[in-house]
Amino acid sequence: MFDIRSEINAIVNDFHKDNHLSGAILLTQEREVLYEKAYGQADVQFGVDNTLETKFFVASVTKMFIAAAVLKLHEEGILNLHAHPGSYLDQLQHVHRGITLHHLLSHTSGLHDIYAVPDLRYEMSKLNHGKGDFLAYLSKQEQRFNPGERWGYSSTGFIMLGYMLEKVAGKSFEALLDEMFFKPLSMKDTGLHNPRQIIKKRAYGYTIDNGECRNAEDDKLAEIEAPGELYSTVKDLQLWCEAIDDGSILSQASRELMFNSYASVDFDPRLNYGYGWFLGNDYRWIPGGSPGYKADIWQFPERKRSLIMLWNFEKVNAYALFERMRNCIAR
Repeated sequence: MFDIRSEINAIVNDFHKDNHLSGAILLTQEREVLYEKAYGQADVQFGVDNTLETKFFVASVTKMFIAAAVLKLHEEGILNLHAHPGSYLDQLQHVHRGITLHHLLSHTSGLHDIYAVPDLRYEMSKLNHGKGDFLAYLSKQEQRFNPGERWGYSSTGFIMLGYMLEKVAGKSFEALLDEMFFKPLSMKDTGLHNPRQIIKKRAYGYTIDNGECRNAEDDKLAEIEAPGELYSTVKDLQLWCEAIDDGSILSQASRELMFNSYASVDFDPRLNYGYGWFLGNDYRWIPGGSPGYKADIWQFPERKRSLIMLWNFEKVNAYALFERMRNCIAR
């Protein structure tokens, strides 16, 4: 008889033999836990182990919250998916006139990805010392192709959307997400990641340098005052996955918009892109990565199964592990 818990445990343990795992995994079906386990250490220096309550930087997984917030405000008539970004922020008046919020959400704007800027740390240090405007800097990014012409990953657009959310809501990005999502869903261990702030139970990020475990550098935009990205736990993110599945946080119309296919991606012909999520044949996926951290969520909507992996070791190949687990989870 097929026992998914035993099968997943065997797959992960076999993977762990040849790959150092440091983080946490949670697999659920609706509200039933099918597999949960923590690996490695949150703090190597003091020997603190990771647990299912450990907080990890989730980086671009934040995009799913931005997309959901934009969709909620679109439903309320506060934001229009087909409006130009300059309609909400004066600093964005001069970006390509064909760009809309839809293009920013679907990575079809053609805007150069801020993380692809050469010597980005130096550029951001220079901007800070010169007291420059980060949003204005974003608005001057190269236009790589015409809006809607094709797909090209660009965090630039999602950062712009974060600024828009703050402007139209009249409150900080963190306060808005807290009000919209975190408090209603009792996501008490999710918030804005600031590497210089003391956040209890947060894991340090690690890498390998010359064969030795080292503290990883901070995110390249860590010193910039901007809407930012989040930290969370596997348990908090499961509350979010449940809310997406049961419709308690987004209407059916908004979920259809979020998980509609708008473009095929440029690195895998099997994947398309919605708003914040990559879309496969029978699953959807949102990844995040930053020096020292990896974060991934896979959902199998028909099975109502969610797999969440959060790592504080950047060398973990989470997608390779998922590929080993995929057939088992889809059964």
